[in-house]
Amino acid sequence: MAFWVWLLLGGTVAYWGLQLFARPLAMPASVLPASEVQAGSVDLARLLGAAPPEAAPEPELAPSTRLRLVGVVAAKSPKAADAGEGVALIEVDGVTRTVRVGAVVDGELRLLRVDARSAGLGRVGQAPTQVLQMSPPVAPATGSLMAAAPSPVVLGGNPPGTMVQAPAPAVAPPAYGLPLAASGPGPRGQPF
Repeated sequence: MAFWVWLLLGGTVAYWGLQLFARPLAMPASVLPASEVQAGSVDLARLLGAAPPEAAPEPELAPSTRLRLVGVVAAKSPKAADAGEGVALIEVDGVTRTVRVGAVVDGELRLLRVDARSAGLGRVGQAPTQVLQMSPPVAPATGSLMAAAPSPVVLGGNPPGTMVQAPAPAVAPPAYGLPLAASGPGPRGQPF
């Protein structure tokens, strides 16, 4: 019983100690107290019964500007393509999604067919009403090589009387892995 009393007393002291000595965080300078905030302007015409002006409806974007074909995984055989195999990466309003043949792309548009570089969209049971084409691949960067300098060595050997000297190596190659006796002569020119 005494344990529980001391535990309750310790908890109470800790709680009130935190309440007295803990300091709240300072408010940022950009925050205004509620008493200093000014009320927003009120539209009295609306208060007196005038109808608010109707906002102009946003023009709908054509589906061709909202959709972009990013990539395709087309079936290799015509039989598999007719069976509805294939996947396309289609960007709808800036968000790229993976869509299987037969799945909904946007609204009532479904992916009907996937070819090597295109995807056909339309309603189920109808011919494709919209065909998305992938942009052609960028042409590879090509350049030209510099002209080769003529070689002083003639294939098949140099003609008689002309001799090309190869530069001598500056340092002899090390003899790694050879036994000491085979690595060189001893102190008087004899092997060890």
